[in-house]
Amino acid sequence: MPQFSGHWYSGRAARLVFIEAGLVALAMWISVHQAHGWREVAALIAAAACVPAALYLADLYDPQVMRNDRGRGASVLKALGFAALAAAIFGLLSGGGLPRGALVDTIGVASVGVLLARAALVARLDERGHNRVLVIGAGQRAAVIDSIIRTEAYGEYELAGKLDPAIDLALPGTEPQKVAAAGGGEAMMAVSGPGLMEQSQEPSGEVAFAASPSVVAGAQIIVGPAGAPAQMQGPVAEAKVAALHMAGTDDKMASVVPLTKPGGQHGLAVTAHTLSEAVRELRVDTVVIAADERRARLPVDELIRMRISGITVLPAQRFAERVLRRIPLALLRPSDLAIGEGLITPLGSAIKRVFDLVMSGLLLLCAAPLLVLLAALIKLDSEGPVFYWQERVGRGGKPYRVHKLRTMKKDAEMLCGPVWAQQKDPRVTRLGNFLRKTRLDEVPQVFAVFRGDMSFVGPRPERPFFVQQLKAQIPFFGLREAVKPGITGWAQIRYPYGATVEDAKNKLEYDLYYVVHQSLFLDLAICFHTIKTVLFGRGAR
Repeated sequence: MPQFSGHWYSGRAARLVFIEAGLVALAMWISVHQAHGWREVAALIAAAACVPAALYLADLYDPQVMRNDRGRGASVLKALGFAALAAAIFGLLSGGGLPRGALVDTIGVASVGVLLARAALVARLDERGHNRVLVIGAGQRAAVIDSIIRTEAYGEYELAGKLDPAIDLALPGTEPQKVAAAGGGEAMMAVSGPGLMEQSQEPSGEVAFAASPSVVAGAQIIVGPAGAPAQMQGPVAEAKVAALHMAGTDDKMASVVPLTKPGGQHGLAVTAHTLSEAVRELRVDTVVIAADERRARLPVDELIRMRISGITVLPAQRFAERVLRRIPLALLRPSDLAIGEGLITPLGSAIKRVFDLVMSGLLLLCAAPLLVLLAALIKLDSEGPVFYWQERVGRGGKPYRVHKLRTMKKDAEMLCGPVWAQQKDPRVTRLGNFLRKTRLDEVPQVFAVFRGDMSFVGPRPERPFFVQQLKAQIPFFGLREAVKPGITGWAQIRYPYGATVEDAKNKLEYDLYYVVHQSLFLDLAICFHTIKTVLFGRGAR
């Protein structure tokens, strides 16, 4: 999964963006030479830009949306229809001077190219990713990683197998032991045979570590129904494994054995050697350390060898960050946050401060005429002041005052006290409902940004009453205070409005990701996505 400026993004979505941008450019190149004058050229460029804009506004660069739409492509067709309608409007605005067929050629070429690209990259019958993952772990953390790969990593990762770290390959034994499970189905684990032994190895020119343990004489990895690589399947693989002999002995290694699971599904057993050999045999690209026990014994030397050979080795929470763009609390340990680069640097703070002032100034400049109108409408709509203020918790737990446009009735909390807003909250005024959906009530917070109490981008500012409760119930909640709260933020655009402790827990996972990965690029991306959130009124109450 690619990374840019500290932020992880979907490789499949990135490929689609570049391919479809190239197709749009091709469509413009075909038609633009027919235009005469800057007005016609601008109309063709605007018409072509309608295609990627419509796909973006329909969330069709989101991996989950692409996955759900891949069967029928209804959302793509609908988005292309809206793009054609918008392009026709731009054609009319050009004064009708476009050459005949130029607009149709532009939209037609771009739309056909998009459909072909998505047919090739999205509408596949299988969901196998480009990166095969071996999970080292057998408990809750391994189960969380398993679930993430199966449900969230569409087109990016696929599960190649699991390995129980409790197995000590360096010690001989005669009892059957659980070694590994691999594949697309449920975990199936079994080992039989005389035991495990460590074999000496001749120098091979590689980086020297301790001798690698080998699983010998009948040890097996059990592979699930969908996870066996092609080279392990069929009679050729059986003959290959059955032909393996121990050096200096006549004992054969365990053959490839199909195993029947309940329901008639089949697994596949293959010979297990060292961890490195298992990684090569399963064609693993990434190894995820997901052991529940912090002191679990891991084959450190082999892991280092694998990194040298190009295999990615990651702890569970860092792998989850790449896939989810959030940090699951179920995988987070205090030591994970205690080690790493500084979260704040003097240069980074200076750049962010300039960014905050520029973006807040632009927002206030654009919204100032509208604020005057809204102030008059608020006075006409209901009794009470135009603005109201509340105390919020800022960076380092420091309280500050924030001002917003009033969206609730006067003295709304006099009887009930501080409570989260609910769907169809009776305290919200008629105009207030519109202001909250469009986020226009948030605009006066720019004055808190000018004072330095807030940033333009950051975690949502919370009231002290709620912060005290949430810190007591949610681990790591106080880490939100490592940065200034913001008018918009990663959690605000990725998760709907929260009105429960569970919602606050889920939003914290996005806030922690922002705290760890904050950058100018991520701030710009959040501002860009905020426009879509405001246009469609998503997640507001």
